[in-house]
Amino acid sequence: MGRVLLCLGKYADKPYFLERLYVNVYSVEELCYCLMQNSYLIGKEIVDERLTQWLEGECGLKELADELREMTGAGCSAAEFAGRILDYTGYGSREEIEKAKNDLEKEADLSVHEKRMAKADYLMESGKYMSAIKCYDSLLEELPDGERALRGRVLHNRGVAYAGLYRFRNAADSFRQAYECGKNEESYVSFLTANRMFMEEREYVNFIAAQPRGYDQTMKVEKRMEDAAGEFEGTEESRMLFTLKVCKDENNSVSYYEEVERITDELKEQYRQMAEK
Repeated sequence: MGRVLLCLGKYADKPYFLERLYVNVYSVEELCYCLMQNSYLIGKEIVDERLTQWLEGECGLKELADELREMTGAGCSAAEFAGRILDYTGYGSREEIEKAKNDLEKEADLSVHEKRMAKADYLMESGKYMSAIKCYDSLLEELPDGERALRGRVLHNRGVAYAGLYRFRNAADSFRQAYECGKNEESYVSFLTANRMFMEEREYVNFIAAQPRGYDQTMKVEKRMEDAAGEFEGTEESRMLFTLKVCKDENNSVSYYEEVERITDELKEQYRQMAEK
């Protein structure tokens, strides 16, 4: 049986917006969850009187708010501030709380550009691909020429975000730039894979023949394609497509077209969410 968490305070009528995470929280438990799961993204902005006021006014946690104000007046760090919220709430084990504090302390050593990179990566990993791409583009404009390693990482991850939107031409271009910048093997294989996804068979063969790299990278691409196909076979989507095929083969056109329309509407909505800026 999992550990029971007792809720503290009350559920807020007005949420608190965590800017780094692009998320609203409505209770101190939701706040603690975000702190625990994304501690590497939380910076000194967490030490904010607005958060203290929200905990007091919206959540009814005056005692905690008073403690945080006293800590803020003494010049506490972000790790100490967030750690006190976690300790007070009793959210997470002692090991988890200490890890969150350590991550917060490490975040202080990151450069401004690395922090922005972490924010963009969080958006991408959350499936908010268009928002992530916007952050990557902005970061690329600001990176100094000397930051070649970080630029390569940004370009590579932007390629991953484009691939998540099925924009494989854009993904291929980002992966190519990433490889040219950092000469990372993964970027090169991803570049080939993205081209494999949108090119016709003959076009891809001619493209591969013109590449300066060797046979091994091409085989990695094909292995990835085989692995992806194998993983798809066991999914709910695969079973759904098989059911559709049966309906079509049995000339059950009403069920077939109704189901196709339902699936299409769901996919459109999913794509809209991923493409939101």
